[in-house]
Amino acid sequence: MMVNEWPAVLGSDGAGVVIEVGPDVTRLEVGNYVYSCAPVGQNRFTPFQDAYLAREDLLFKRGSNISLEDSCTIGACLLTSSLCLLGGAGLDLPEDGNKAQEKDEWIVVLGGSGNVGQFAIQLGKVCGYKVLASCSPSKQSIAVRNGASATFDRRETIDAQVAEIKKITNGDFGKMMDASTYGYEVMVKALEIASDVKEKYLTSVDSWSPFSTPSSINEYRADLGHLCRPNERDGAQITSNIANWIPLLEKHIAAGTLKPLEHHVVDGVGWEKVIQGIQDMESGKFGKKIVVRTQQE
Repeated sequence: MMVNEWPAVLGSDGAGVVIEVGPDVTRLEVGNYVYSCAPVGQNRFTPFQDAYLAREDLLFKRGSNISLEDSCTIGACLLTSSLCLLGGAGLDLPEDGNKAQEKDEWIVVLGGSGNVGQFAIQLGKVCGYKVLASCSPSKQSIAVRNGASATFDRRETIDAQVAEIKKITNGDFGKMMDASTYGYEVMVKALEIASDVKEKYLTSVDSWSPFSTPSSINEYRADLGHLCRPNERDGAQITSNIANWIPLLEKHIAAGTLKPLEHHVVDGVGWEKVIQGIQDMESGKFGKKIVVRTQQE
């Protein structure tokens, strides 16, 4: 159960300004603009309130090349894709903010036009892979804009998708990520019959469905909900990994090798605008991240 305090304060991604620091804080100071994905279900740390607590090593420091609104699109989506690709599939993120030299190997991202999928494409590209992404034809431009070298139709049958993966990659792939929660069977079949790479990795944002992955495939399921929950499964490791990745991810955001997502900013300012934002998201009116300004800067 993710919520462990009632009444619960909601929220995950948020951005704002540091108003106070503890005596052991060294990386941040009052007045710094920061953003993050907050630990869900722990009221002291969740952002749907005027002020909240945060660990400094789990905050991104905002650079001058992105806006406050831009920064609100990054936290959960980038960190979830990082868990899958850096933690689960073993990708190496360059430490200097530059893209790695391109490998003669593909990585396949299912759900490449979604918010997590877009960052997965960007990360794969930064780490030197050619990226093949699944999406609907109407959203192909989103995947390509984020760095996909090729796309295929996610609405096709499993066999048709696997055949297309084989055709495009020529079997030169061993790492797959499902950012949609609907692609498990495609991943297993593609890795079993279409991949010529010896070491195979299957990663997914689906942390709840029963999987029966063959022993020949390494399986990893991302669960950002374990952030700052050291007594829960993988909680300490997830928290440690994210704290180690954030300084590297910051460098790539500052260098522009990782970019914020397109978004819509709800008109007006105030907590009541959160309701409007939720309604806009549920309606699918904008088809992109929704950002709400709860306070004036």
